[in-house]
Amino acid sequence: MRAKVRCARVADSGPLAEFIPHEEGGTLVVKKILAVLSVFSAALLGLAGTAQAGIVQWSDGYESNPFGVWERGIQGGDGHSWFDIGMGVARTGNNNGWLFADNGWSAMRTAKSLSSFPSNRSNCAAAIYADPVGGGANIGLEIWDPNGWRKISHTVKWIDDWAGYQLITLPNLNLNGVATVYLQPIYGNNGGPAKYIRLDDAIIQCVY
Repeated sequence: MRAKVRCARVADSGPLAEFIPHEEGGTLVVKKILAVLSVFSAALLGLAGTAQAGIVQWSDGYESNPFGVWERGIQGGDGHSWFDIGMGVARTGNNNGWLFADNGWSAMRTAKSLSSFPSNRSNCAAAIYADPVGGGANIGLEIWDPNGWRKISHTVKWIDDWAGYQLITLPNLNLNGVATVYLQPIYGNNGGPAKYIRLDDAIIQCVY
């Protein structure tokens, strides 16, 4: 079974700089070379061919206490959200989240303190994987500052139901001066074909 990983600080900008992924809920530590840095890093921050001082990355794949990590009940109409625990439909690992809406909307969100991130957080990104079931769908991703509930950034991506899990990305985030962010996937429907949106492998990362 593939382990979900969260990555610690990248050491330097040289070609042999390393990062250390950790198995969620376990003790496995595996070192990899920066040249084969995660797909997340290349997709979110465009690191290919660039020299960066380092990366700080947080991720959550619904594996460790999803009921405590993810806030639900953010919804309207018939929308709601929940989790698939060991159902065999996750992108990685055993678990995933999902959103439902037929005539309404639903969202779930998780808070992440940025206290362990660098003080210069001007070059950050966020993402989550989503997989609509039963029809293509426009799926949103938002980043919020809970200090005054200010929406920092948002995007909407169309994903076909035959495509499987696809990455929704929010690049170019300036999180300077923000102590905590909420990452929030959101889905609305007005009787269209898609009803369920599976979610997995959320991430926030910053280059410093």
